[in-house]
Amino acid sequence: MSLASSQAPARPVAIPIPFPMPSRDNQPEPIQSSEEYIQQLQILTHFNSDLRKAGYVMQQLSQDYLDRKRRCFLCSRHLPYKLKKTGWLPKTPVQGSRNNDNYDDDEDLGQRINSSGQGDSSKRAKKPVLNCKYHPGKVIQRKWTCCNGIPGSPPCQGKEDHTPKVYAAGELEREWRYFHTPGFQSRGSPAIAVVIDCEMGTASTGESELIRVSAVDYFSGKVLLDKLVYPDVKMIHFNTKYSGVTRQDMENARRTRSCLLGRASARNALWEFIGPNTVVIGHGANSDLTSLRWIHPLIIDTYLVEKANRPPEEDKQGKQAEQTSEALAGDQQLQNEVTDTQQGPDEKGPAAPKQRGGLSLKALAKERLGRDIQVKGKGHDSVEDSIAARDILHWNICKLLEPVDDFDLN
Repeated sequence: MSLASSQAPARPVAIPIPFPMPSRDNQPEPIQSSEEYIQQLQILTHFNSDLRKAGYVMQQLSQDYLDRKRRCFLCSRHLPYKLKKTGWLPKTPVQGSRNNDNYDDDEDLGQRINSSGQGDSSKRAKKPVLNCKYHPGKVIQRKWTCCNGIPGSPPCQGKEDHTPKVYAAGELEREWRYFHTPGFQSRGSPAIAVVIDCEMGTASTGESELIRVSAVDYFSGKVLLDKLVYPDVKMIHFNTKYSGVTRQDMENARRTRSCLLGRASARNALWEFIGPNTVVIGHGANSDLTSLRWIHPLIIDTYLVEKANRPPEEDKQGKQAEQTSEALAGDQQLQNEVTDTQQGPDEKGPAAPKQRGGLSLKALAKERLGRDIQVKGKGHDSVEDSIAARDILHWNICKLLEPVDDFDLN
Protein backbone atom coordinates (compact mmCIF):
# COMPACT_ATOMS: atom_id res chain seq x y z
CA MET A 1 0.00 0.00 0.00
CA SER A 2 1.33 3.46 -0.82
CA LEU A 3 2.33 5.82 1.93
CA ALA A 4 0.43 9.05 2.62
CA SER A 5 2.06 12.35 1.81
CA SER A 6 1.67 13.33 5.46
CA GLN A 7 4.41 10.82 6.25
CA ALA A 8 6.93 12.48 3.95
CA PRO A 9 9.84 14.31 5.62
CA ALA A 10 9.56 18.05 5.94
CA ARG A 11 11.21 20.05 3.20
CA PRO A 12 13.29 23.17 3.80
CA VAL A 13 12.32 26.67 2.76
CA ALA A 14 14.19 27.41 -0.43
CA ILE A 15 14.58 30.08 -3.06
CA PRO A 16 12.21 29.35 -5.96
CA ILE A 17 13.56 27.13 -8.72
CA PRO A 18 13.23 28.98 -12.05
CA PHE A 19 10.73 26.88 -14.03
CA PRO A 20 10.02 28.90 -17.18
CA MET A 21 6.36 29.14 -18.09
CA PRO A 22 5.85 27.55 -21.53
CA SER A 23 3.91 29.37 -24.20
CA ARG A 24 0.72 27.89 -25.59
CA ASP A 25 2.64 26.75 -28.68
CA ASN A 26 5.47 25.06 -26.81
CA GLN A 27 5.41 22.11 -24.46
CA PRO A 28 6.94 22.48 -20.98
CA GLU A 29 10.28 20.87 -20.26
CA PRO A 30 9.97 17.08 -19.89
CA ILE A 31 10.75 15.41 -16.58
CA GLN A 32 13.29 12.59 -16.68
CA SER A 33 11.63 9.34 -15.65
CA SER A 34 13.42 6.76 -13.52
CA GLU A 35 12.50 3.86 -11.25
CA GLU A 36 13.46 5.93 -8.20
CA TYR A 37 11.33 8.87 -9.36
CA ILE A 38 8.29 6.68 -10.12
CA GLN A 39 8.67 5.00 -6.74
CA GLN A 40 8.62 8.43 -5.10
CA LEU A 41 5.40 9.24 -6.94
CA GLN A 42 3.86 6.05 -5.60
CA ILE A 43 4.99 6.90 -2.07
CA LEU A 44 3.34 10.32 -2.26
CA THR A 45 -0.09 8.93 -3.15
CA HIS A 46 -2.54 9.33 -0.27
CA PHE A 47 -4.36 6.82 1.91
CA ASN A 48 -8.13 6.68 1.34
CA SER A 49 -8.67 7.89 4.90
CA ASP A 50 -6.61 11.02 4.22
CA LEU A 51 -8.49 11.67 1.00
CA ARG A 52 -11.85 11.36 2.76
CA LYS A 53 -10.74 13.93 5.36
CA ALA A 54 -9.80 16.25 2.49
CA GLY A 55 -13.28 15.96 0.95
CA TYR A 56 -12.71 13.24 -1.64
CA VAL A 57 -15.55 10.79 -2.28
CA MET A 58 -14.18 7.24 -2.22
CA GLN A 59 -17.45 5.26 -2.36
CA GLN A 60 -21.08 5.74 -3.36
CA LEU A 61 -22.91 8.28 -1.20
CA SER A 62 -25.14 6.89 1.52
CA GLN A 63 -28.83 7.79 1.69
CA ASP A 64 -28.15 10.09 4.63
CA TYR A 65 -25.49 11.94 2.63
CA LEU A 66 -27.80 12.16 -0.39
CA ASP A 67 -30.43 13.77 1.84
CA ARG A 68 -27.91 16.49 2.65
CA LYS A 69 -27.85 17.35 -1.06
CA ARG A 70 -31.51 18.41 -0.99
CA ARG A 71 -32.01 22.08 -1.77
CA CYS A 72 -34.59 24.84 -1.53
CA PHE A 73 -36.76 25.23 -4.64
CA LEU A 74 -36.49 29.04 -4.60
CA CYS A 75 -32.96 29.93 -3.48
CA SER A 76 -31.22 26.61 -4.34
CA ARG A 77 -29.41 26.59 -1.00
CA HIS A 78 -28.95 23.33 0.87
CA LEU A 79 -31.84 22.87 3.28
CA PRO A 80 -31.24 23.34 7.02
CA TYR A 81 -30.78 20.04 8.82
CA LYS A 82 -33.96 20.58 10.88
CA LEU A 83 -36.00 20.66 7.66
CA LYS A 84 -34.38 17.49 6.37
CA LYS A 85 -35.14 15.59 9.57
CA THR A 86 -38.85 16.50 9.42
CA GLY A 87 -39.41 15.12 5.95
CA TRP A 88 -38.43 18.38 4.24
CA LEU A 89 -41.63 20.16 5.26
CA PRO A 90 -41.97 23.71 6.68
CA LYS A 91 -42.02 23.95 10.44
CA THR A 92 -45.39 23.80 12.20
CA PRO A 93 -46.14 27.16 13.92
CA VAL A 94 -45.45 27.05 17.64
CA GLN A 95 -48.43 27.78 19.88
CA GLY A 96 -48.22 31.26 21.35
CA SER A 97 -45.86 32.61 18.69
CA ARG A 98 -46.73 35.44 16.40
CA ASN A 99 -47.38 32.89 13.66
CA ASN A 100 -50.40 31.76 15.72
CA ASP A 101 -53.87 32.80 14.59
CA ASN A 102 -53.97 35.45 17.35
CA TYR A 103 -51.14 37.31 15.63
CA ASP A 104 -51.88 37.31 11.95
CA ASP A 105 -49.17 39.72 10.84
CA ASP A 106 -46.62 42.27 11.99
CA GLU A 107 -49.00 45.19 11.40
CA ASP A 108 -51.64 43.74 13.71
CA LEU A 109 -49.00 43.05 16.35
CA GLY A 110 -47.78 46.66 16.13
CA GLN A 111 -51.31 47.99 16.58
CA ARG A 112 -51.77 45.89 19.71
CA ILE A 113 -48.58 47.28 21.20
CA ASN A 114 -49.42 50.89 20.37
CA SER A 115 -52.99 50.59 21.70
CA SER A 116 -51.68 49.32 25.02
CA GLY A 117 -49.70 52.49 25.41
CA GLN A 118 -46.42 50.65 25.65
CA GLY A 119 -44.36 51.61 22.64
CA ASP A 120 -41.11 50.55 24.23
CA SER A 121 -38.58 49.39 21.60
CA SER A 122 -38.02 46.13 23.49
CA LYS A 123 -41.68 45.19 22.89
CA ARG A 124 -41.87 46.18 19.24
CA ALA A 125 -42.23 43.45 16.68
CA LYS A 126 -38.92 42.41 15.21
CA LYS A 127 -38.50 42.22 11.47
CA PRO A 128 -38.68 38.67 10.19
CA VAL A 129 -35.40 37.00 9.34
CA LEU A 130 -35.32 36.22 5.63
CA ASN A 131 -33.60 32.84 5.57
CA CYS A 132 -34.53 32.24 1.94
CA LYS A 133 -33.28 34.92 -0.47
CA TYR A 134 -33.77 34.38 -4.16
CA HIS A 135 -34.38 35.74 -7.65
CA PRO A 136 -37.93 34.86 -8.82
CA GLY A 137 -37.09 35.53 -12.48
CA LYS A 138 -34.83 33.95 -15.08
CA VAL A 139 -31.45 34.87 -16.54
CA ILE A 140 -31.92 36.16 -20.08
CA GLN A 141 -29.07 37.84 -21.94
CA ARG A 142 -26.93 37.75 -18.80
CA LYS A 143 -29.50 39.63 -16.66
CA TRP A 144 -32.19 38.57 -14.20
CA THR A 145 -35.65 39.38 -15.56
CA CYS A 146 -36.93 40.14 -12.05
CA CYS A 147 -34.53 42.93 -11.09
CA ASN A 148 -32.26 43.47 -14.10
CA GLY A 149 -29.28 42.37 -12.01
CA ILE A 150 -26.38 40.37 -13.42
CA PRO A 151 -25.83 36.69 -12.48
CA GLY A 152 -24.24 36.61 -9.04
CA SER A 153 -25.93 39.82 -7.90
CA PRO A 154 -27.67 39.83 -4.47
CA PRO A 155 -31.17 38.27 -4.48
CA CYS A 156 -34.02 40.72 -4.83
CA GLN A 157 -36.67 38.86 -2.80
CA GLY A 158 -36.80 36.82 0.39
CA LYS A 159 -38.91 34.61 2.64
CA GLU A 160 -38.67 33.49 6.24
CA ASP A 161 -38.78 29.78 5.42
CA HIS A 162 -37.29 27.67 2.67
CA THR A 163 -39.44 25.83 0.13
CA PRO A 164 -38.09 22.29 -0.21
CA LYS A 165 -37.67 21.12 -3.78
CA VAL A 166 -39.64 18.01 -4.72
CA TYR A 167 -37.34 15.39 -6.25
CA ALA A 168 -38.45 12.59 -8.56
CA ALA A 169 -37.80 9.01 -7.47
CA GLY A 170 -34.11 8.22 -7.95
CA GLU A 171 -33.25 11.75 -9.14
CA LEU A 172 -30.63 12.42 -6.48
CA GLU A 173 -29.20 8.93 -6.80
CA ARG A 174 -28.69 9.39 -10.56
CA GLU A 175 -27.27 12.89 -10.22
CA TRP A 176 -24.78 11.90 -7.52
CA ARG A 177 -23.71 8.48 -8.75
CA TYR A 178 -19.92 8.11 -8.82
CA PHE A 179 -17.89 5.97 -11.22
CA HIS A 180 -14.67 4.07 -10.49
CA THR A 181 -11.84 4.10 -13.01
CA PRO A 182 -12.42 1.06 -15.25
CA GLY A 183 -9.79 -1.36 -16.48
CA PHE A 184 -7.72 0.16 -19.27
CA GLN A 185 -9.16 -0.85 -22.64
CA SER A 186 -7.66 1.65 -25.09
CA ARG A 187 -4.81 0.89 -27.44
CA GLY A 188 -1.29 1.24 -26.10
CA SER A 189 -0.43 1.67 -22.44
CA PRO A 190 -1.98 4.01 -19.88
CA ALA A 191 0.02 7.02 -18.71
CA ILE A 192 2.14 6.59 -15.58
CA ALA A 193 0.98 9.90 -14.13
CA VAL A 194 -1.45 12.59 -15.32
CA VAL A 195 -2.18 16.07 -13.97
CA ILE A 196 -5.78 17.26 -14.23
CA ASP A 197 -7.58 20.53 -13.66
CA CYS A 198 -11.22 21.49 -14.23
CA GLU A 199 -13.23 24.68 -14.40
CA MET A 200 -16.74 24.90 -13.03
CA GLY A 201 -19.79 27.12 -13.40
CA THR A 202 -22.98 27.28 -11.34
CA ALA A 203 -25.99 25.21 -12.38
CA SER A 204 -29.60 26.26 -11.89
CA THR A 205 -29.74 23.73 -9.07
CA GLY A 206 -27.08 25.72 -7.19
CA GLU A 207 -24.48 22.98 -7.63
CA SER A 208 -21.03 23.50 -9.12
CA GLU A 209 -21.01 22.07 -12.65
CA LEU A 210 -18.13 20.93 -14.88
CA ILE A 211 -17.54 23.19 -17.91
CA ARG A 212 -13.90 22.52 -18.87
CA VAL A 213 -11.47 19.66 -18.35
CA SER A 214 -7.71 19.60 -18.99
CA ALA A 215 -5.11 16.89 -18.55
CA VAL A 216 -1.31 16.97 -18.96
CA ASP A 217 1.05 14.00 -19.08
CA TYR A 218 3.28 14.34 -16.03
CA PHE A 219 6.61 13.27 -17.52
CA SER A 220 6.40 14.60 -21.10
CA GLY A 221 4.34 17.70 -20.31
CA LYS A 222 2.16 16.97 -23.35
CA VAL A 223 -1.40 18.28 -23.22
CA LEU A 224 -3.50 15.12 -23.45
CA LEU A 225 -6.91 16.75 -23.19
CA ASP A 226 -8.28 20.29 -23.13
CA LYS A 227 -11.98 20.57 -23.91
CA LEU A 228 -15.00 22.58 -22.93
CA VAL A 229 -17.74 20.39 -21.45
CA TYR A 230 -21.29 21.27 -22.39
CA PRO A 231 -23.22 20.80 -19.12
CA ASP A 232 -25.87 18.14 -18.58
CA VAL A 233 -28.03 20.67 -16.73
CA LYS A 234 -29.26 24.25 -17.10
CA MET A 235 -26.77 26.86 -15.96
CA ILE A 236 -27.18 30.13 -14.05
CA HIS A 237 -23.75 31.38 -15.08
CA PHE A 238 -20.34 30.11 -16.15
CA ASN A 239 -18.35 31.90 -13.44
CA THR A 240 -16.42 33.66 -16.21
CA LYS A 241 -14.48 35.82 -13.77
CA TYR A 242 -12.59 32.72 -12.60
CA SER A 243 -13.20 30.06 -15.24
CA GLY A 244 -12.49 32.27 -18.23
CA VAL A 245 -15.38 30.53 -20.04
CA THR A 246 -18.31 32.56 -21.37
CA ARG A 247 -21.74 31.35 -22.41
CA GLN A 248 -20.88 32.35 -25.97
CA ASP A 249 -17.73 30.20 -25.83
CA MET A 250 -19.84 27.24 -24.80
CA GLU A 251 -22.48 27.77 -27.47
CA ASN A 252 -19.82 28.18 -30.16
CA ALA A 253 -18.12 24.97 -29.03
CA ARG A 254 -21.39 23.08 -29.23
CA ARG A 255 -22.22 24.49 -32.64
CA THR A 256 -18.80 23.48 -34.01
CA ARG A 257 -18.93 20.13 -32.16
CA SER A 258 -15.59 20.85 -30.52
CA CYS A 259 -16.78 20.25 -26.94
CA LEU A 260 -17.56 17.20 -24.86
CA LEU A 261 -21.24 16.64 -24.08
CA GLY A 262 -21.65 16.15 -20.34
CA ARG A 263 -19.49 14.81 -17.56
CA ALA A 264 -19.83 11.19 -18.75
CA SER A 265 -18.10 12.12 -22.01
CA ALA A 266 -15.43 13.96 -20.02
CA ARG A 267 -14.75 10.86 -17.89
CA ASN A 268 -14.52 8.64 -20.96
CA ALA A 269 -12.11 11.08 -22.60
CA LEU A 270 -9.85 10.92 -19.55
CA TRP A 271 -10.05 7.14 -19.40
CA GLU A 272 -8.57 6.98 -22.92
CA PHE A 273 -5.15 7.40 -21.28
CA ILE A 274 -5.84 6.85 -17.56
CA GLY A 275 -6.11 3.38 -16.01
CA PRO A 276 -6.54 2.19 -12.40
CA ASN A 277 -2.75 2.25 -11.90
CA THR A 278 -2.24 5.77 -13.27
CA VAL A 279 -1.32 8.36 -10.64
CA VAL A 280 -3.75 11.28 -10.94
CA ILE A 281 -2.36 14.60 -9.71
CA GLY A 282 -4.14 17.86 -8.99
CA HIS A 283 -4.23 20.80 -6.60
CA GLY A 284 -7.28 20.56 -4.36
CA ALA A 285 -8.52 18.00 -6.87
CA ASN A 286 -11.44 16.86 -4.69
CA SER A 287 -13.66 19.44 -6.42
CA ASP A 288 -12.41 18.30 -9.84
CA LEU A 289 -13.21 14.64 -9.18
CA THR A 290 -16.56 15.62 -7.66
CA SER A 291 -17.51 17.57 -10.78
CA LEU A 292 -16.59 14.49 -12.83
CA ARG A 293 -18.34 12.10 -10.36
CA TRP A 294 -15.14 10.06 -10.45
CA ILE A 295 -13.46 7.79 -7.88
CA HIS A 296 -9.80 6.99 -8.51
CA PRO A 297 -7.49 4.88 -6.29
CA LEU A 298 -4.14 6.68 -6.79
CA ILE A 299 -4.18 10.42 -6.14
CA ILE A 300 -1.54 13.02 -5.27
CA ASP A 301 -2.99 16.33 -4.13
CA THR A 302 -0.27 19.01 -4.20
CA TYR A 303 -2.27 21.01 -1.66
CA LEU A 304 -1.96 18.13 0.84
CA VAL A 305 1.70 17.55 -0.05
CA GLU A 306 2.56 21.20 0.58
CA LYS A 307 0.42 21.33 3.72
CA ALA A 308 2.43 18.40 5.16
CA ASN A 309 5.62 20.42 4.61
CA ARG A 310 4.64 23.11 7.06
CA PRO A 311 4.63 23.26 10.85
CA PRO A 312 1.08 23.61 12.30
CA GLU A 313 1.65 27.20 13.43
CA GLU A 314 2.94 28.19 9.99
CA ASP A 315 0.02 26.50 8.29
CA LYS A 316 -2.34 28.46 10.54
CA GLN A 317 -0.65 31.72 9.55
CA GLY A 318 -0.98 30.78 5.89
CA LYS A 319 -4.71 30.14 6.31
CA GLN A 320 -5.16 33.51 8.01
CA ALA A 321 -3.31 35.24 5.18
CA GLU A 322 -5.55 33.53 2.60
CA GLN A 323 -8.70 34.48 4.52
CA THR A 324 -7.62 38.12 4.77
CA SER A 325 -6.78 38.26 1.07
CA GLU A 326 -10.08 36.60 0.17
CA ALA A 327 -12.01 39.15 2.22
CA LEU A 328 -10.28 41.98 0.38
CA ALA A 329 -10.99 40.40 -2.99
CA GLY A 330 -14.73 41.17 -2.70
CA ASP A 331 -17.56 39.68 -4.72
CA GLN A 332 -18.44 37.37 -1.85
CA GLN A 333 -21.78 36.32 -3.32
CA LEU A 334 -20.16 34.82 -6.38
CA GLN A 335 -17.35 33.21 -4.40
CA ASN A 336 -19.83 31.50 -2.06
CA GLU A 337 -21.64 29.93 -5.00
CA VAL A 338 -18.46 28.44 -6.49
CA THR A 339 -16.91 25.58 -4.42
CA ASP A 340 -13.84 24.87 -6.61
CA THR A 341 -10.88 24.93 -4.09
CA GLN A 342 -8.44 25.40 -6.92
CA GLN A 343 -9.87 28.97 -7.41
CA GLY A 344 -7.93 30.40 -4.53
CA PRO A 345 -7.81 34.10 -3.59
CA ASP A 346 -5.42 36.53 -5.20
CA GLU A 347 -2.22 36.64 -3.16
CA LYS A 348 1.14 38.32 -3.38
CA GLY A 349 4.38 36.39 -3.32
CA PRO A 350 6.57 36.19 -0.21
CA ALA A 351 8.45 39.33 0.75
CA ALA A 352 11.60 37.32 1.49
CA PRO A 353 12.82 33.80 0.57
CA LYS A 354 12.10 32.41 4.05
CA GLN A 355 8.59 33.84 4.28
CA ARG A 356 5.92 31.47 3.02
CA GLY A 357 2.75 32.42 1.24
CA GLY A 358 -0.56 30.59 1.30
CA LEU A 359 -1.35 27.15 -0.04
CA SER A 360 -3.38 28.24 -3.05
CA LEU A 361 -2.01 27.21 -6.43
CA LYS A 362 -1.39 30.85 -7.27
CA ALA A 363 0.67 31.46 -4.12
CA LEU A 364 2.65 28.22 -4.44
CA ALA A 365 3.46 28.88 -8.11
CA LYS A 366 4.91 32.22 -7.06
CA GLU A 367 6.82 30.81 -4.09
CA ARG A 368 8.09 27.56 -5.59
CA LEU A 369 8.42 28.41 -9.26
CA GLY A 370 8.71 32.18 -9.36
CA ARG A 371 5.76 32.11 -11.77
CA ASP A 372 2.67 34.31 -11.99
CA ILE A 373 -0.53 32.45 -12.82
CA GLN A 374 -4.25 33.23 -12.47
CA VAL A 375 -3.61 36.89 -13.22
CA LYS A 376 -6.48 38.99 -11.93
CA GLY A 377 -9.02 39.90 -14.57
CA LYS A 378 -7.98 37.20 -17.04
CA GLY A 379 -9.70 34.17 -15.54
CA HIS A 380 -8.07 30.81 -14.90
CA ASP A 381 -6.51 28.59 -17.55
CA SER A 382 -6.88 24.93 -16.61
CA VAL A 383 -3.90 23.91 -18.80
CA GLU A 384 -1.71 26.54 -17.15
CA ASP A 385 -2.92 25.43 -13.72
CA SER A 386 -2.22 21.77 -14.55
CA ILE A 387 1.35 22.59 -15.59
CA ALA A 388 1.84 24.65 -12.42
CA ALA A 389 0.63 21.74 -10.22
CA ARG A 390 2.97 19.41 -12.15
CA ASP A 391 6.00 21.64 -11.58
CA ILE A 392 5.16 22.18 -7.90
CA LEU A 393 5.06 18.42 -7.36
CA HIS A 394 8.34 18.05 -9.29
CA TRP A 395 9.88 20.68 -6.99
CA ASN A 396 8.84 18.61 -3.97
CA ILE A 397 10.14 15.33 -5.40
CA CYS A 398 13.48 16.95 -6.31
CA LYS A 399 13.81 17.97 -2.66
CA LEU A 400 12.89 14.49 -1.46
CA LEU A 401 15.51 12.91 -3.71
CA GLU A 402 18.26 15.24 -2.52
CA PRO A 403 20.72 13.82 0.05
CA VAL A 404 19.77 14.79 3.61
CA ASP A 405 23.21 16.37 4.14
CA ASP A 406 22.43 18.91 1.42
CA PHE A 407 19.38 20.28 3.27
CA ASP A 408 19.70 23.80 4.63
CA LEU A 409 17.95 23.35 7.97
CA ASN A 410 18.44 26.92 9.12
